[in-house]
Amino acid sequence: MPRYNLQKIIKLMLPGIILMLLAPVIHSQLHGLTFIQQQLFSYLPPLLSGLAIILCISFNQGRLLLTTVNLLCLFLLIQNQLQSSLNHPSNFVLFSGISLLFPLLQLFINFIPERGLSPRWLVRHLPIIVSGYLFFWVAAENLLLSDWFGALPMGLIQMFSDPYLLSQWAVSLFALTTLLGLIILWFRATLADACLVIITLTIAAMLALFSESSVSVLSCTLGLILILFTVLFNSYSMAFIDELTGLPGRRALENTLRSAGRHYTLGMVDIDHFKKFNDTYGHDVGDQVLKMVASQMKQAARGATVFRYGGEEFTIVFKKMDEVRAIEIAEKVRTTIAAYPMRIRDKNRPCNEKQGRQLRNGSGRSEDTTEVTISIGLCEKTREHKDSQAVIKQADEALYLAKQQGRNRSVACHITQPPTRRAVRS
Repeated sequence: MPRYNLQKIIKLMLPGIILMLLAPVIHSQLHGLTFIQQQLFSYLPPLLSGLAIILCISFNQGRLLLTTVNLLCLFLLIQNQLQSSLNHPSNFVLFSGISLLFPLLQLFINFIPERGLSPRWLVRHLPIIVSGYLFFWVAAENLLLSDWFGALPMGLIQMFSDPYLLSQWAVSLFALTTLLGLIILWFRATLADACLVIITLTIAAMLALFSESSVSVLSCTLGLILILFTVLFNSYSMAFIDELTGLPGRRALENTLRSAGRHYTLGMVDIDHFKKFNDTYGHDVGDQVLKMVASQMKQAARGATVFRYGGEEFTIVFKKMDEVRAIEIAEKVRTTIAAYPMRIRDKNRPCNEKQGRQLRNGSGRSEDTTEVTISIGLCEKTREHKDSQAVIKQADEALYLAKQQGRNRSVACHITQPPTRRAVRS
């Protein structure tokens, strides 16, 4: 499994961390609300839950859907059964029970693979989330909790009778769920996993501070806002970000060109002899080439924006630049990629990072290297162009000319003498 650095993990958790830091500030302002405003505020979690459920189903976000249901059930149980003092035995048993139930369910959700939603998937997983809360709800409605409490074995009574609000068992469960969530986040590195970790921490803090007024409403509201943000961001990524390279895709390019104004230069980029890589080394190596080219282009094309156009084609948009300035950057991109020693990864390469580094540094068996080059066609938008599609078409013609002239070069539509082809690292 690939490992992701700490910087990326922090970046994924940043939206949730910001919400957690804002929570005390928002809570301090709630005391100034009128009674009607507080009542309206208490309706936020159910409303946000409904919206989150609709979006999760629409975008096939199964784990976030289950987390939304977990939060909603917790909130409804608190609002309907825990609005009086915890000094009452039945209330304390109910509070202690849900403080064990929530992290246990989140632990279960963490390990569910994200494979989309189907009726069968919902039938298998939703009852597990709802049934635990339904059990406590029925018991509380029928005033059974205080009677059952005395009949429990001593070991179970100790789980519920900790002098602190959160029992040691509950703290341990929250800690275990958070730790395993962080481990999963380290390997999967998805925004959804970061969201689950933050929500677990938020509810743990809420239950620890349960005596504070409106803390359950605020915590559930913030958790649901984070879920909505995650679902919307994931849907944006699916629509606008190329999954393989991490670059913006064609739809993002279309949006950028609509707002680029009248002064920009567009570059169409094609990997030379890309079919040969797939035929010779296989599609896995072809994917490596695409990722390498995308990474190098993004680093070298400072001041410009790189897009994955499709297949082995990329697009560079040089905002507020003419062809003279754009071709300088394009040449830097081209020579950077040509000079990059593309290593063909061995299928039997070691999983250990240190051993892999030794191989790359020449202290072990060396990996095969190959040369990757690109051709670039550039076109500056002028009054002659009716729209962005006309610019793309002319940039494509310049790219075709670059291919005809021997590949590994940049050609601009309005520059008669393209830069001399530079030597490629052997």
